[in-house]
Amino acid sequence: MNIAIVDDSRTDIGQLSELLREYASINHLEIRIDGFQNPREFTSLYTPYKYTLVFLDIYMNEISGVAIAEKIRKEDRDAAIVFLTTSPDHMPEAFSLHAYDYILKPADKNRVFRMLDDITKKETKDGKLFSFADRNAEHHLRYSDIMVIRSNSHYLQIIDKDMTEYKTRMTFSEAAATLSGEGRFLTINRGMLINMDHVTSFTDGICVINGSIYLPYNVKKHKELEQTYRNYIFSQLRQNTLRG
Repeated sequence: MNIAIVDDSRTDIGQLSELLREYASINHLEIRIDGFQNPREFTSLYTPYKYTLVFLDIYMNEISGVAIAEKIRKEDRDAAIVFLTTSPDHMPEAFSLHAYDYILKPADKNRVFRMLDDITKKETKDGKLFSFADRNAEHHLRYSDIMVIRSNSHYLQIIDKDMTEYKTRMTFSEAAATLSGEGRFLTINRGMLINMDHVTSFTDGICVINGSIYLPYNVKKHKELEQTYRNYIFSQLRQNTLRG
């Protein structure tokens, strides 16, 4: 697991790094930690999906952790962002950026360990692979990376988070059966399956995926589908709250 710590305090970077290494040693987890005292150095070197986990100090001289988080979220929806701060004042703003957690300094060992437990469990869950053949090539996509699966006459179309499209001869029922155990997937119309983690809006009969894919959902079942989506979002928010 690649981890970045962006904090203009060398002492805080060192203290958190020790906790992370202790957790990794206890749990036999392989990690790499990159510490950045200069936030602009981090932003200049940052590339999407480079880090599984990014710790951001909110109060820094050159650029705030919130501003860095905004930049990350424009390019990477998957990185777990954890804010570090001496005050809870920015908590609402932090969670509007889909922060994974918000930890007050000095970082409490038990709090950090619980958060890492959740992260590693999520990584295990998201590591599940969906396999299929496309033009005689075998592909393996993480469940979390799949945005849309829909039946298209003679083939099945699969779109991932990078907007890459695949075609396979697998039937829709086969794909739906494979993914049915995952709470994040929802059949919104005949031959149309979406990953609710990538939904931008779900209203007025249209489901918007990743801000760019517009899909109609079943009019007769619109209340049921909208409620299912709301319940899923609420459950995700509740899980994030319980981490605190």
